[in-house]
Amino acid sequence: MATWFAVVDGAGNLVSTGTTVADQATLAAAGYGVIQLAGDPTGQIWNASTQTFSPAPPKPTVISVWQFVQRFTPGEFAGIEASNDPMVRQFLLMLQVAKSISPADTVVQSGLQYLVTLGLLTAARVAIVGAS
Repeated sequence: MATWFAVVDGAGNLVSTGTTVADQATLAAAGYGVIQLAGDPTGQIWNASTQTFSPAPPKPTVISVWQFVQRFTPGEFAGIEASNDPMVRQFLLMLQVAKSISPADTVVQSGLQYLVTLGLLTAARVAIVGAS
């Protein structure tokens, strides 16, 4: 297994990573330092203040609007569609014009929570409908 290194500038900003590095004199002349890493950092995020890599956050789940609507029971969706509440109408309009939905998106989550306040959805069902 190859040893991985991170080359950083004086402020801790990442300059490069790799399994080979220049000699210390060349690095020092450029104002760089070297940190030995635990493994291949590909796909991870560099934190300049701690000078460490951490896993990248997971990519949000994106589903089709059809898949999102299928998460509601027929009764829930009928109640939502029958609502004359302006915010519910706007939520439904967003569903009509969207190409896809990220259930974890704050707008989607806020909309689902609003449906709970109106009694159109339960908190338990938000955990299912709004799951990523």
